[in-house]
Amino acid sequence: MSLEVTPLTEADIDAYIRVYWNAFTAVEGNLESVFFPEGLTEPVREYLRSGFDLSDPSFSYILVRDSSTKTVLSVAGWYHQTKHLTDQEISDKEEKARKERAEQKPVPGVNFTAVSDLREVQTKTRREILGGKPHALLKLLATDPTAQRRGAGAAALRWGLEKADDLGLPVYLEGSVMGKYLYTKNGFKDVSIRGYETYMRAMLTL
Repeated sequence: MSLEVTPLTEADIDAYIRVYWNAFTAVEGNLESVFFPEGLTEPVREYLRSGFDLSDPSFSYILVRDSSTKTVLSVAGWYHQTKHLTDQEISDKEEKARKERAEQKPVPGVNFTAVSDLREVQTKTRREILGGKPHALLKLLATDPTAQRRGAGAAALRWGLEKADDLGLPVYLEGSVMGKYLYTKNGFKDVSIRGYETYMRAMLTL
């Protein structure tokens, strides 16, 4: 099967959400059932849509498609921090995110307490492991269950690794046991703390 990687457009956001949702909810005990206990309702879908800012150059959202059918098989979201942040800049960024979460209006079907709790764990873990160092962050990688083990997820990962190497950035991600084989196969090392699955990959030196 031939694959192609394309950037996310406004028209593709629902396809991105569909693949992410299908992939994550297929796992027993998934967090989506905690964050969105009523399922992928229209208010939840609209909440997820609002999380995409395609105008921010720090973020790259990509789709991996079957070249012949154009079906979206895998999706990924990458964030690139290209400069070092001071402790004060990190604190300001964290407080801004907390304020935005606190001011978020209730959305039917969204468990904001659970979402906020996870964000706090992520914030603490990233501060401990990354500090303010420049890095590439794999925010999300998901492959539709019907397309797994056919190379689509690996293609999405390789795209991000190549961009990180072009920018001279190490790569960090928070993953699951299910993805550990793919990550370690591509040079990631387990740097988990407090049982939270995290991985780092140093920049390739050519």
